[in-house]
Amino acid sequence: MTLICVASPKGGVGKTMVAAHLADELRRTGQSTVIAIDLDPQNALRLHFGVPMALRHGLVNSIEAGQSWEEAAIRSASNVLVYPFGFQSIHLQAEFEHAVRRHPQLLSREIAALAAMPDTIVVVDTSPGYSVALSTILPLADIVLTVMTPEASCISLIPEIHSASCYGVEQGQQPSFAHRVIVNRFDPLNRVSAMAMPKIIRRFGGMLLGTICRDEHIGEAFASQKLVQQYAPYSRAAVDIAAVGTGLIQTVENLH
Repeated sequence: MTLICVASPKGGVGKTMVAAHLADELRRTGQSTVIAIDLDPQNALRLHFGVPMALRHGLVNSIEAGQSWEEAAIRSASNVLVYPFGFQSIHLQAEFEHAVRRHPQLLSREIAALAAMPDTIVVVDTSPGYSVALSTILPLADIVLTVMTPEASCISLIPEIHSASCYGVEQGQQPSFAHRVIVNRFDPLNRVSAMAMPKIIRRFGGMLLGTICRDEHIGEAFASQKLVQQYAPYSRAAVDIAAVGTGLIQTVENLH
């Protein structure tokens, strides 16, 4: 009975990849029910789980049609229950955001019900930045995972990430959720990455859940619509993701 939000204050490079793989890691390590929900209009989470590109129906289409979210659910080969975002035109995206702003329960009610089921972990991939959807479900979150890259644009946001002010937490207040940070696309041969990591480690300390190194296998796996553990199980990326997954499981266990 845990709700995990995967977010990124800027850019979100690899955020969806992290959300998909951590959902799979939770399932692989024995969690009985893992649900992955895509609230990013890019609708890419499904592709990591092998859902055909031609299948464009998702939860947003179910909401618009007044249907149950069950109509959008897809069981992946790794037994993760995936809720794709679905396809919308830009015009309809604006209308949907306006509807969620006026009626937050369109998202919060369904997600809260899923997260409340016994022995269930819900992983939600959110849009980059502080979106309407994220602000709607943030009060429900048990854990927020911030995905950042060791690049200049993200380094400048370290104070906001550390304080969680990028998620609306006021200065001096403690967030209502457990906040953890994941560094993605670390390249030890890149000068900026190499200079940034010591600063990140010093600033975040125990908040740092782990680091995923840049690895071409990730892109290759995505192009093949597979998870890295399926495509290249002995790659550096697979090892890094497994280590981050272990840290996440420990965080979940510490909540209960």
